[in-house]
Amino acid sequence: MPAPNPMQPDQQQIVAFLARQAHVSVGDVAELYEHERAELAVGAHILTFLPIFAIRNVQEILRRRALVEHSAASATAASPTQ
Repeated sequence: MPAPNPMQPDQQQIVAFLARQAHVSVGDVAELYEHERAELAVGAHILTFLPIFAIRNVQEILRRRALVEHSAASATAASPTQ
């Protein structure tokens, strides 16, 4: 099993950008990124594009979270108060 690959500076910048964009901590996004990269690495023979796919997966996860949070906030705001 290969040793963990630390994020390259450009990957760190992308993770920081995604965190700002999603209003999430850099640590949370970095953790998501590392998890996704590790998942993709299992059984992979070519590792060159793993960071790109991991970032894409993180973007999708953050997008889904934002939709769920927006839906929950909308439902709460739309519910009648008694």
